[in-house]
Amino acid sequence: MERNVAALGRQPATPDKFAFVRWLPAWVGGLSIWSRLRWAGFLFVLPALIHLATFKFYPMLEAFWLSFHRYDLMSPPVFNGLRNYQVLWENPLFHQSFWVSATYMFGVALPEWFLALGLALLLNRQIPGRSLIRLAYFFPIAMSQIVVAMVWKFMYHPHGLVNTILEFFWIGRINWLSTEETALPALIIIGIWRGIPLFAVLYLAGLQSIPKEYYEAAAIDGAGPLQRFLHITVPLLLPTILLVIVMSLLSAVKVFLNPLVMTEGGPNGTTRVLPYFIYETGFAYFRMGEAAAASMVLFAFVFVLTLINLRLLRRGGLE
Repeated sequence: MERNVAALGRQPATPDKFAFVRWLPAWVGGLSIWSRLRWAGFLFVLPALIHLATFKFYPMLEAFWLSFHRYDLMSPPVFNGLRNYQVLWENPLFHQSFWVSATYMFGVALPEWFLALGLALLLNRQIPGRSLIRLAYFFPIAMSQIVVAMVWKFMYHPHGLVNTILEFFWIGRINWLSTEETALPALIIIGIWRGIPLFAVLYLAGLQSIPKEYYEAAAIDGAGPLQRFLHITVPLLLPTILLVIVMSLLSAVKVFLNPLVMTEGGPNGTTRVLPYFIYETGFAYFRMGEAAAASMVLFAFVFVLTLINLRLLRRGGLE
């Protein structure tokens, strides 16, 4: 009996689960343990909140305020009401840039949704070298965007790799980046190539979270591959589909470096997307008020588009 008591005395003490809140200031010492835990959690996320407030929310509010002023970076801002928005509405270059951005966004995002899902379905199967393939197709995401733009610019050169391949199939050389009909499709191809790996990884994570028992039960009931995909995979993958749709649209509508490095908005404005128009208006023509107003239009467009996606998918059963 005495040995058992001594053994129990030598056992390590149970660690205090809430010891990490003891470093909080003395003025919170009178609070309950749950209140102190909430304060501790707030202090942990405080650096991230400061970063967001400084580099995200404050610039957005400043741009919103600046959109109602005339400002050329040289003199103090002068309030002019809705004049900047009126100038944008009357500017044909703004309308052209808006439709170029919309065309690029849907031209990139729509193929990404289906091609990334197909790639994820392929990689979710037991195929030889699956780990090596996963590593290889993720390389485009790891590459810097400026590097991607420069590499593809050389590949699209009249004597570059793309035209060399086309000549092998008896197709003539194409001036991809200097022809109005091909400049924007060339940039769309780059966006699709770079976005598919990321969204395939997201789809793959969603596919692997679906219990295999569902497929086994459906197969026993006589459901074929297409029925299992439509009635099991798609409904259970809806949260991931929503994430991919929103992320792909947001990343596509914000494209800037590729038009800047590869085409400079040309030829004849066919690749002047809205972010490039904002940059050109603000830092080339020093009309910061109009640039801020254009950025607010872009923000409103993306916000409304995201709300529509959420509403449509919720009606489809994502609740």
